[in-house]
Amino acid sequence: MGAAKLRVLAGQGGIALGVATGLAALAAACGYAPSSSSPAPGLATPTVTPSSVPVLGKLAFGPFPATADGTQALLLCEQWAGLRGEYAYRVQADTAYQLEQWFSGSVWRTAFDDNRPLRVDPAYGDISTAFGLATTGQAASIWTARLLDKACATVD
Repeated sequence: MGAAKLRVLAGQGGIALGVATGLAALAAACGYAPSSSSPAPGLATPTVTPSSVPVLGKLAFGPFPATADGTQALLLCEQWAGLRGEYAYRVQADTAYQLEQWFSGSVWRTAFDDNRPLRVDPAYGDISTAFGLATTGQAASIWTARLLDKACATVD
């Protein structure tokens, strides 16, 4: 009966350690031992600082998993971070035709390349769809820019 009581080790975090050890032992006894050969994937690390654009606000990056498509989605959002300032100006000043010409230029090539594999990955459907809308002359607007911002911040 005394073994079932929780022993407190004063000031040393003994409760947390005792509980964690007890839970690990219980999980192992039930067949749920943690696997050290396949750790959970980490998160991809952004290489740019998200920008702030007056009409759009500050861009934030969500927690992108360090998988091939997760990293690709982060790269697309990083490309977007570098283009959104000029984008906000152009969607208010240019015609749909002028926007299509700009989207066809080399400045957008990397972003389109980064989006290519995301189109078939349902986990990144929001990012791919928002990017597609934002980069189509007839649909390009501050509203579609905000959709892409949100998709990059929340990650499916």
